[in-house]
Amino acid sequence: MQLNLLTEKLNSLAEASGLDAIGFADASACKDYRMKRSIRRDPVLSLPDAKTIIVAGIYIGGITLPAWQDSWYGRTSRLYLSGFFLDMVKPLGPLVKFLNGKGYKTVICDGTTDEGSILPLKLAAVRAGLGWQGKHSLLISKRYGTFLALGGIITDAELDHNQTAEPNRCRDCDKCQQACPLGALETPYVLNRNRCMSNCLAKEKLPDAVKAVMENRIGDCEICQDACPWNKKHIERPLATKMTLSFQKQAAEWERTCYLPELAMISEETFRGKFEKLNTGYAFDIFQRNVMLALKNAQQSN
Repeated sequence: MQLNLLTEKLNSLAEASGLDAIGFADASACKDYRMKRSIRRDPVLSLPDAKTIIVAGIYIGGITLPAWQDSWYGRTSRLYLSGFFLDMVKPLGPLVKFLNGKGYKTVICDGTTDEGSILPLKLAAVRAGLGWQGKHSLLISKRYGTFLALGGIITDAELDHNQTAEPNRCRDCDKCQQACPLGALETPYVLNRNRCMSNCLAKEKLPDAVKAVMENRIGDCEICQDACPWNKKHIERPLATKMTLSFQKQAAEWERTCYLPELAMISEETFRGKFEKLNTGYAFDIFQRNVMLALKNAQQSN
């Protein structure tokens, strides 16, 4: 299929802007979305004349912290450190500017707002041909594994929509399900958020079951991703992309500051300056609680 000029330009602009993946899907409702917030199901609720969903991704597999294996250092996730814990927004700016300049309307998916993300981006990414949904419920890309931070744009521009579904390559593999210490993936492809450690670590009341298995984790969890065979090569030898060097610098800065005895001493002002900008949605008191529990675990294991 020959791409129209608008689609070609967006592909080129995405590559020049450091986006590692981009796909285009029709803007019909996401009828198979399992969560109940209906505003996230239908793009026309955000843009009445929506025609296309643009889904873009940045590879975050290049963020590695060897210190995570040391119980005295607070552990988190690549997504947390990337700054795209919620929807990727800023990197989409050039695409939005281009479309607006051509007279098209755009709405960016922005999970940093009080309303939350306006699209189920993983499902939109599958529809756009970026990968398939794994049994851990995450998007898996054949090239990038689960390490794509996603962002989305709803637009009234007529673009070339993906017509080919990526085959599900999980087959009989259940390594992610077996690895989850809280049984959050008991049903394949469905995440039980009430059991997911990432979600629990952000709650005001932390279940005892999480305290028993969190080890040195202070925010977010990647256990199911570490177990996923599609991530093995990225964990051992991350891809070199335009953003990898930048992410490695961010990770190095985190490693200098994530020593638990020091994290336990930081003020709320320091937290606001260093960590809240990562757009994690974590409140200071919750972050502080997690740090103190992780420090206690480190003391008991040494």
